[in-house]
Amino acid sequence: MPATRSFRPVTPRLERRRTVDRAWQLYVQEGLEPAGIAGEISRSWRRARELHRIDPGITRPGRVLSSDALETLRARDEVFRLATPIVADFARRLELHDAVLAYLDGDGWMLSIDGDREVVEQVQEIDFRPGALWSEEVAGTNGPGTALVEGRPVEVFASEHFVSAWHPWSCAASPIQAPGEKRPVGVVNLSGPWEVHRRHAVLISNAISRSIEERLRAVVSVRDEVVRYAFRAAHEAGDALVAVDARGRVVAANDAAGRRLAEAGALAAVAREGLAATLRLPATGLDADVRLETAEGSILVASPVRYEGSIVGAILRVGSSPSAARRSRASEQAPTGHDLCRVQGESEPLRRALELARTAARNDLPVVLCGESGTGKELLAHAIHSAGGRRDNPFVVVNCAAIPAQLVEVELFGYEPGTFTGARTEGSPGRLEEAQGGTLFLEEVSELPTAAQAALVRVLQDRETVRIGGSAPRPLDVRVVAASRKPLDVEIGAGRFRRDLYYRLAVLSIAVPPLRDRGDDVALLAQAFLVEAESEVGRAGLALGSDALDALRAHAWPGNVRELKNVMLRAAATASGPQIAARDLLLDGVAPDAPPAATRGSNATLRTSMLESERDALLAALDAASWNVARAAEQLGVSRMTLYRRLQRHGISRALASR
Repeated sequence: MPATRSFRPVTPRLERRRTVDRAWQLYVQEGLEPAGIAGEISRSWRRARELHRIDPGITRPGRVLSSDALETLRARDEVFRLATPIVADFARRLELHDAVLAYLDGDGWMLSIDGDREVVEQVQEIDFRPGALWSEEVAGTNGPGTALVEGRPVEVFASEHFVSAWHPWSCAASPIQAPGEKRPVGVVNLSGPWEVHRRHAVLISNAISRSIEERLRAVVSVRDEVVRYAFRAAHEAGDALVAVDARGRVVAANDAAGRRLAEAGALAAVAREGLAATLRLPATGLDADVRLETAEGSILVASPVRYEGSIVGAILRVGSSPSAARRSRASEQAPTGHDLCRVQGESEPLRRALELARTAARNDLPVVLCGESGTGKELLAHAIHSAGGRRDNPFVVVNCAAIPAQLVEVELFGYEPGTFTGARTEGSPGRLEEAQGGTLFLEEVSELPTAAQAALVRVLQDRETVRIGGSAPRPLDVRVVAASRKPLDVEIGAGRFRRDLYYRLAVLSIAVPPLRDRGDDVALLAQAFLVEAESEVGRAGLALGSDALDALRAHAWPGNVRELKNVMLRAAATASGPQIAARDLLLDGVAPDAPPAATRGSNATLRTSMLESERDALLAALDAASWNVARAAEQLGVSRMTLYRRLQRHGISRALASR
């Protein structure tokens, strides 16, 4: 028995200890029925003595893995990988004193322990450490083992443990349930000396396990959605298709599969277990299709579905040939087209975004592009569409921020004849219908009104749309790509964006980097935009001077790529000579010099003309935005502060403009 610290006993805990001590002695030593003991403890004592034949005098459970076996077990346990940062965060925030926080898998093997280092060393004396098995079968009544059997939170206090060597300790354990699993997949356990009063220990362990369960539900939801989308994308004439998750559980099946199998989900146990075992192999161990045969003689060819480097399920073709399955899989992974190559830049953040875009182009999964205004989200969305299998079908853009809230649903879903006074008598299709077979790009999706968000959830779930004023559903085959300059997780937290809509849209999420994070891409893009600008302003042979390049690199680019393009167009038009200097860029902090007398004349007239044109452009943008400066700045591709400076430079105010 490990030595523990000396604590002043709390009277109620001491009385409780005496009560359970008497009950333990009567049951374990004299065989009398326990009284005054919680039901889960009584049941566990009976299992320990009558079913598992546990010796109450043992000093260690006796089952401990080698270090290599422990590392292998940790590497294979995905729940542990997801739970580790959550457990570590709770351990840090709880600042554990006189206690340890342990994580064990669904079989009772301890995978990690954290907390008071002195207590960690003490419990090692009874093998309460990573690599040890603490199931009821080997350790009798104990927090994690009993919680796994009972399937609910359990507290085991002092001599409520069946084995006397565990009596110096108290445990509060909560099992972790994963979606679709009958048995717990893990357990969180908080332990310490029985003398120390820990209020709400069970509530703490339960809060940790609930946090892990919430993370599991989110991951499983996304992965199942990935499998379902792969299933819908794999439809071929005559093919009998079944979609399964990584555990071999059926998540979708088509009618053809239902006809060929007595029941779409009734895969023979041997085939289902074999498939699940194969899918659990490391990603590098499964590069080809898997061929399985059911007891009834049906041939199943499984094409693995991958997400973020992991195999999350498979599409089963019932009765199809392996070569046909391989051809289908090869077509899904065919290289993307040339359009993505038009996205210019060589920085690492952009390369990561383009790599994800190429992945998106190889399938029909919904995509969310996240990035600031002006970073090129629509260009990337169009490139994904053009490089994918829907390239010959429509690419329909809906700017959710530009449509009045009361008209968003009409714009998206259309309307039936006679629905609105003054509307088309024949009705009108919505943008979703117009995108049939192609891609719908939802720009600024965070601005969708709540009612439209709810309606869009139904559309994405049912794959059909109903026009306003109608009742007949119309089948829908549309890939959705959404974009937002606002972080959607923040919008969800603020209650402005639906979580269920986010999970349906963000199966693939791509961060489009701001220009200030793209390093030398600024100079590369500036050169390209300068070439385009020459043709627009009727000039040739323009070049960027070294001071101009330095100024471009130093600028913060609040308007991102859109602002850079506008700056280069303006500089191409107003530069007095073939070489563009920093002053020609008219960037904030770089004062434009007055042109020398020798250059006045045609060039001076051009500069004056362009400055006047800029003033006219500013006034036009403000008028179009009803003098809403924020909206006008976004339209012009500059920040509000930049626009205010431009207005001050030109002496523009609403009062003066209205005269």
